[in-house]
Amino acid sequence: MCRLMIAAGITPDKVWIFGNLRAASQNNPACQVLWGWHVAPTLSVGTQTYVIDPSLFNNPVTQTTWAGVQGDPSPTLIPSPASTFWRNQNPASAITDPAYTQTNTVLATYRNMLRLRAVSAVGPPPYPNCIPGRAGLQFVGVIPGGATQRWYTFNWPAAWHVVWTIMPLTTCSGAAQLTWKTQVERASGTYATYWIVVTNLTSNAVRFEGRYDILSY
Repeated sequence: MCRLMIAAGITPDKVWIFGNLRAASQNNPACQVLWGWHVAPTLSVGTQTYVIDPSLFNNPVTQTTWAGVQGDPSPTLIPSPASTFWRNQNPASAITDPAYTQTNTVLATYRNMLRLRAVSAVGPPPYPNCIPGRAGLQFVGVIPGGATQRWYTFNWPAAWHVVWTIMPLTTCSGAAQLTWKTQVERASGTYATYWIVVTNLTSNAVRFEGRYDILSY
């Protein structure tokens, strides 16, 4: 990626992250990768530094956002020039690869590993069991002004990671209308029931949607 940026007349750097890293991935049969370290190109725009890492994001993000999805609450981030091929947390360990010999060897190794996995029993990525479900609409409700009421929805596989959002349909600009909290019941060994407690912060009845999103199966 740095070579492509340099060829386009851009001057990138890199940022290295060290820690007990765990990142979700649709391209690994286990739906995650475990790293002791990771690295990505960076670009400076004004006073802000952005990380370009298509393995984790579809767009440039800040270093804080980039580090935040990698599972370690206290990682070590170390910037370096784009010319650094590899390093650990010791500055003296940094090595370069000006002819891209080592870079090409590493890329060839991992391309071959991917080819072998693609023709194995697990097949090529992305892996369907790792792809989150789409957001959906579960119910529509109406809650009187100033009231707190509870709705429930059942037979959700307990292994799923489901999040809930309450979205007002009644327009009322200028102030918050609804707040909610999610409660859960383990109804059986394999299924869960979600209880959505909604509070109307206004004096008027509000119609709303109960929306869900399945983050992982």
